[in-house]
Amino acid sequence: MFRKILIGATMLATLAIAAPAGAQTYDFNVSPGNVEAGGQVTVSGEGCNPGEEVTITVTEGAPQKAVGDVILTTTGTADSTGKFTVTFKMPPGTPVGVYTVTATCGDGVVLSSVINVVEGPVATTTPGKPGGGTIARTGSDLNGLGLAGAALITVGGIILLTTRSRRHQARA
Repeated sequence: MFRKILIGATMLATLAIAAPAGAQTYDFNVSPGNVEAGGQVTVSGEGCNPGEEVTITVTEGAPQKAVGDVILTTTGTADSTGKFTVTFKMPPGTPVGVYTVTATCGDGVVLSSVINVVEGPVATTTPGKPGGGTIARTGSDLNGLGLAGAALITVGGIILLTTRSRRHQARA
């Protein structure tokens, strides 16, 4: 009985560790997050094939809502590692609101982020000054380690339960 539980737990742990291998995540950044109409925006990311054309599209609305009209379309080229950086100006006269910036590569890689068009000059901060500095990257690339930890906890729980049931059977 214990052997079957141990084999099942090992298979679960193996599956949990192997599962994230198929998922790919790519860095994608739209900077600044708030821009005024006519202001400069830089889009950078990765995941395209080397030398591939990258199409950047700015549309009205956030991705969770119905996306509206296309405001701007521009292109760039991925470098030898599949990374790209495209800089463009938000069209003058763009109304204040939320817009979706999407990057599309030829092989179907699509990355998107939200940008806000604001009125008037955007307040900027200087690194090293009060209120300035860099913004910390959120998120984690520890999916595999997290799943491995969860699998080890599961295996430990199964072993604990098996040991306790043996103790109870021995007492009876």
